[in-house]
Amino acid sequence: MPRFLQSFVLLVLSWLALIPSAQALDIDVRLYANQKVERAIITLDTGLYFLLAYDQDRQLVDTVYDVFSADELRTFYLGATGNNLYLKRGSEKLGVFSRLRFTSRHPEKEFRIEANKKGRAYYGDLIFSAQSGSLQIVNRVDLEKYVAGVVESEAGHVDQLEFFKAQAVLARTFAIKNLGKHLAEGYNLKDDVSSQAYYSKAHYTHKELIDSAVQATRDTLLVLENCQPVLGVFHANSGGFTTNSEDVWQTEVSYLRARRDSFSENVGSYTWEKKVPAASFYRFVAQRLGVKNNIRLQKALLNFDQEQRQAYFRYDGQRLKLTEIRRQFGLRSTYFSVEKQGSDLLLKGRGFGHGVGLSQDGAIEMSRRGYSYREILHYYYSNIELESLHRLESAERTLLP
Repeated sequence: MPRFLQSFVLLVLSWLALIPSAQALDIDVRLYANQKVERAIITLDTGLYFLLAYDQDRQLVDTVYDVFSADELRTFYLGATGNNLYLKRGSEKLGVFSRLRFTSRHPEKEFRIEANKKGRAYYGDLIFSAQSGSLQIVNRVDLEKYVAGVVESEAGHVDQLEFFKAQAVLARTFAIKNLGKHLAEGYNLKDDVSSQAYYSKAHYTHKELIDSAVQATRDTLLVLENCQPVLGVFHANSGGFTTNSEDVWQTEVSYLRARRDSFSENVGSYTWEKKVPAASFYRFVAQRLGVKNNIRLQKALLNFDQEQRQAYFRYDGQRLKLTEIRRQFGLRSTYFSVEKQGSDLLLKGRGFGHGVGLSQDGAIEMSRRGYSYREILHYYYSNIELESLHRLESAERTLLP
């Protein structure tokens, strides 16, 4: 086999090895991941459900309960006691367990769960375990249903099909690229922004449009020429210019390049303002640069006006990354100018978010103007391709010796 084909096979194998079968790909997502959950209420949809018990080694022990279609009492209460779970159905105590799994005979049926006074609904299975008096809740769900839930959670407020398609491709690509992110902890991804927001199945106003977008892009990933899935990062609004990856993080990524973005101008969260105490602002910048907090520095800051996005504030041969200022003062973006207003500074900014990759407001505007999801993705990411996960798996099988 030629060397370049061997490299291709090894690359594809490295991230497809985590996938048991793309024909029926389920992933495990931890719910309420950034919260301590001590109790949860589970309500089952109509139809046949099973409650399965497992031991500490995740071996099936027994079927705890069969919930038949005719059963009217379909609500269960779970709590954590040490490293064990206790389970109740109404006033009936069903026992103490190491691990529990709620599963339905019908894939279109849902689970409704309430924890910490927040109600959600999901497809797939719910898997419960406990550690130190806290519940760990995992949703085992079909990849495409997960993608629909992410699209709604991240950007379900509009009615733009092509935008939803672009978000679906990015959500799917992120999931595949990060399947191994939390394997050591017993699941693939979390439900918060450290992975992707996934606060429910898709079921609100634009559910049908989102489902259509997911189905239309089913199995599609955003990849490089070597078939490696990209890091499909996005933000709310670029302010008219996206930025290079290394201007925000440490690493230069070839397909995350700064560009003019007229589609994000005067739409959505394009502009913002924030007042900050002038003394605090001057002091922070001076300390971070290691210079004197004098009138010369203050004038330089008041003359700081970004015609285009910049990565640094430069002064006397020193430079301060604007991401540090954004983080310190809780700014919407690093794309701002400075004005004096009494004892305060008025920061006038553009954009919302880190500015790397796809601008959601810009992508929505492109969709409104008739651009396809493929055109949207090629606009915000450089030198990328759209490829089928199944086709990549087929190529892998064909190329193996």
